[in-house]
Amino acid sequence: MEEKQRLRAPSPGINRGYTPPRTEKLSLSLGVPAAAEDLFETFDVGAEASSFPGLDLPEAHYPANIWPALPDFRPAVEEWCRRAGGPARRMTGIFARAPGLPEGCFAPFTDHSLDVLRMNHYPLPDRELTLDRGRMGMGAHTDYGIVTVLWADRVPGLQILDGDGCRHDVLPEPGCLLVNLGDLLARWTNDRWLSTMHRVLPPTDERGRVVRRRSAAYFHDGNWDAEISALPGCVPPGTAPRHPPTTVGRHLTEKLAGSRAGRRNDNSPREAARLRAARSD
Repeated sequence: MEEKQRLRAPSPGINRGYTPPRTEKLSLSLGVPAAAEDLFETFDVGAEASSFPGLDLPEAHYPANIWPALPDFRPAVEEWCRRAGGPARRMTGIFARAPGLPEGCFAPFTDHSLDVLRMNHYPLPDRELTLDRGRMGMGAHTDYGIVTVLWADRVPGLQILDGDGCRHDVLPEPGCLLVNLGDLLARWTNDRWLSTMHRVLPPTDERGRVVRRRSAAYFHDGNWDAEISALPGCVPPGTAPRHPPTTVGRHLTEKLAGSRAGRRNDNSPREAARLRAARSD
């Protein structure tokens, strides 16, 4: 833990490096208070300003990565980012087809995308052998960007929320990845496609004993300065868009201020309403 702590970012607003257990509340990104901090620990890397020479991108949105002095760690992580980024970008191109837009219409919004890889670990507790499953491994939230490509252990815990307020357990098929739609895609489509509400219960076995779980989420989030508003054809005639225009940078800053800095984000009322309407189980 001493080594991990030295890899922490200088402030919660910098989404890089190590984050210890019980320091985030993901539900605050939706403006919904949580009774306790989430149990996961994580290590984040992402797009750096230096990755896009000549664009003069702001370090506040494209901070430098923080790398541990572990043999082979950095090249392995960078290779995973390249591989996960491929299907994320390809899917973004395909998404345009359903609303009847040109396949490349998202390209100007993603050519210096704020992509982040978040490597999550639900560690075994030092002393506790069992946990109250009412406590969250990772609190209910939607992903913030366009699309997420997720690798996960085949360990129970992940649940998604359907349109009727019911939760469903999700396990990846062997050798497969999971995909979540994010908030920005929901804004673009005027909620025709909703972002995936999900949470992670403390991973336990059939006897309620805590077991280890890992996942790696690649977030394809778009350019920091891209303006996001409802796409043509997604707003019925005579109605107003469901969401006000925003930028990728502003949206992500508001979300991270909730989950990482502990300030309740009140700019996601529709998603918060979906969460509050969920059936208890």
